[in-house]
Amino acid sequence: MMWLVLILLTQSNGDTLRWYDPTTVGYDHVGWTAGGYFHWAIILPIEAEYDSRIVHSGRVHIYEPMDSSGRMRLCKGDHGHPITVIDSGSFHSTGYGFYEVLFGDSITLHEGDTIWLWCTQWHLQGQYPATTDAGPCVVGLGDLVSRDSGATWVSMCPIKYYNSNWVIDLVLTPSDVEEGPLPGPPEKLTLSMASSGFLISGYEGPVQVYDATGRFLLSREIEGKTLIGPLNPGVYFVRAGGQRGWVVVLR
Repeated sequence: MMWLVLILLTQSNGDTLRWYDPTTVGYDHVGWTAGGYFHWAIILPIEAEYDSRIVHSGRVHIYEPMDSSGRMRLCKGDHGHPITVIDSGSFHSTGYGFYEVLFGDSITLHEGDTIWLWCTQWHLQGQYPATTDAGPCVVGLGDLVSRDSGATWVSMCPIKYYNSNWVIDLVLTPSDVEEGPLPGPPEKLTLSMASSGFLISGYEGPVQVYDATGRFLLSREIEGKTLIGPLNPGVYFVRAGGQRGWVVVLR
C-alpha cells in the first residue's frame, strides 16, 4: 500500500513525474553553509503505467535570484546511486523560477527503470539554489543530496527541519502527440519559428496547441500561412487533423 501511495504522488500532472506538492513551490530550507558545488537529486521508479513513454525534458526550480550555471543529468541507477548517465544538459539561472533542460525526445522509459534527476549548481556562501516544497518528504526518493560530486548520496528526511521534497520534474512527451512534422497527402503540415511564436503553413482547418507538459493551450482555425502567438519561449506540440508536429519558440 505504501508503494502505491508513492507512485500516485508522481501523477500530480499526467505527463510530468515529480514528488513535490506544486502548491508549495518556494519553501526553501536547505543550503550549504559554505559556497561551492551543490548536488541534489530525486529518484523516480518507473512502473508499468509509464512503460514505453518518451522523455521530453527535465525542469528544476531555483530559489535564489542567482546568476549561476548549473547542470541536470538524467541517469539510470539503483536506490543508492546514479550509475549510467543517459543524457545531460546545462541551464543558467538568473532568478527565482523554473529552468528546463531538453533531452531530445529520443529516450524511452521502461518498466523497472530507476531514474535519477541529478542537478548540480555553483553557489556562494549563504545562497540556496535548490527549491523545496513544504513536505512531507518521500523517504529516500524525493530529497537526496551529495557532498562528493555524486559518489555518496544521503536523504535529508531524517534530518530535523528538512522534511521536504526537491522541486524537480521529469517531463514526458504527450502520449497522443508524435515528434516532428508528419506529412501525409493531400496535406503537408509545416511549422516554422517566428518572433514570439510560430508559423503554420501547408494545412487548412482546426489546430490545437499544447505546451511541453501536454497541457492544452489554444485552438485556432487555419486558412493559409498563419502566425500563432505571442507565446513564451519553449517547446510546443501541434495537432492538425491527422498530423502532429512540434516547434520551438524563441524570444
